[in-house]
Amino acid sequence: MSVSLLPITIVPVKMFQDNYFHIQISHSLVHYWNIDLQMPHVLRIGNHSIQITIEGANITKDELIFSDRLLQECCLPIEDLHFVASYSRKDLTIIAGPIIGLMTDFNDKGEEPDFRSIHSFCEELHEVVSNMGGFLYVFHFQDYIQGSIQGYCLQEGKWIKRPVPLPSAIYNRIHSRMLEASSAFQSFKNSIIKHNIPVFNDRFLSKKEVHNLLFSEDHMHPYLPDTVIADEQTIKEMLARHSLVFLKPIHGSQGRNIIRLSLNGEEIIAELSTGNGRENTLTFKNYTRFAQWFQHCQKKTIFLTQQAIPLQTYKNRQLDFRVLCHKNFQDIWKATSAVARISAEQQFVSNIARGGEIMKPLRIFSMLSDQKTAVQQLALLKELAVETAAIISQKCEGLIGELGIDIGLDTSGKLWIIEVNSKPSKNFEDKEKRVRPSAKALIEYATALSFIQKGGLQHAFIRNHDIE
Repeated sequence: MSVSLLPITIVPVKMFQDNYFHIQISHSLVHYWNIDLQMPHVLRIGNHSIQITIEGANITKDELIFSDRLLQECCLPIEDLHFVASYSRKDLTIIAGPIIGLMTDFNDKGEEPDFRSIHSFCEELHEVVSNMGGFLYVFHFQDYIQGSIQGYCLQEGKWIKRPVPLPSAIYNRIHSRMLEASSAFQSFKNSIIKHNIPVFNDRFLSKKEVHNLLFSEDHMHPYLPDTVIADEQTIKEMLARHSLVFLKPIHGSQGRNIIRLSLNGEEIIAELSTGNGRENTLTFKNYTRFAQWFQHCQKKTIFLTQQAIPLQTYKNRQLDFRVLCHKNFQDIWKATSAVARISAEQQFVSNIARGGEIMKPLRIFSMLSDQKTAVQQLALLKELAVETAAIISQKCEGLIGELGIDIGLDTSGKLWIIEVNSKPSKNFEDKEKRVRPSAKALIEYATALSFIQKGGLQHAFIRNHDIE
């Protein structure tokens, strides 16, 4: 079943009669939706439902006339609003939206809020919503109080805090694992569940969880490096088996605190990715000395031991690929964008946050092979990323609408899944376009969630219907 979404414009007017919850719809739209004007109806905007009456009127076919009071009741600004809408004759309900809440943590002590690494991305999302139809705001979960919420809306180039409607879908971009684990956040989540508001990418994924989910599928084994929980015995066994391994914090991000271990006779050489743009190298006389040092690291976090793959390099710098994947209107995963990431000099991690740079993947593949093989490799790269995203979202609890898949290419031309990120960075995408592909993809998915009906995600699509 599909939900047909019509672009509409809500036009506010001052009404002096007592019935503020009376709306006017063009005769064309009344006929198209086959509305029974004698029946009371329900208007649903965001998570808010209001009893209304409807009158047909000689107005522009895509306009709905609302009273100022009705917009205030919905916590919406009193101005022309461009939305999309669907109608259920069975439920006598008009659903208008989407109302999308982007949840993140930010500093709002200055004149304007600072949304940190996603600030410019929030502006792009606003532009997409403005073009597609809907209402977007950015909020901190602490601004939700007893069923009401305050959020930041972009108005004339400035983020203004105001009362906003409860959203029809929430996109979680909280930066901090600690904040997500807090009792305050869990309390907020419980309230949102009671309101039946879908939240996608509702938590970080650990490296251990991702590996276990993918490893549960036999056909993914060839693409997964040998990976186990790090302890004194497993590290020793992995070094003996592979001679070069990585130790990665299971909750790590942006290439921080990764240790590359190698053997030099009896000596153990540990290279540390510090996060400040430099690598520190420690040499231990033997494995026992290393194990004693590593015990201190384990007091703070759990590590994975992972086989180091002999990856292709570019000008003697580490190289891998980041593929952004998103669910579309039809609840199907697609590869939205892909880049090759090249590490900074003297770095063994290729994260852009660690000073790396990006290139187009096809250019890299073309340097390593002929054009036909390069095109095939790029297609396989995207296919592997999409399959990875599909498996994780299918096996994880909760909704996932976006994943960043890191894939390596070894010296023999084989692809390997390195990492999966549920809160992928927005700083590496191709910025030649004013609005990044991921911004459009996220709004499409949030729109589909907003028009969900009980029983599962419906196929939702926007049509510019030729209404007579």
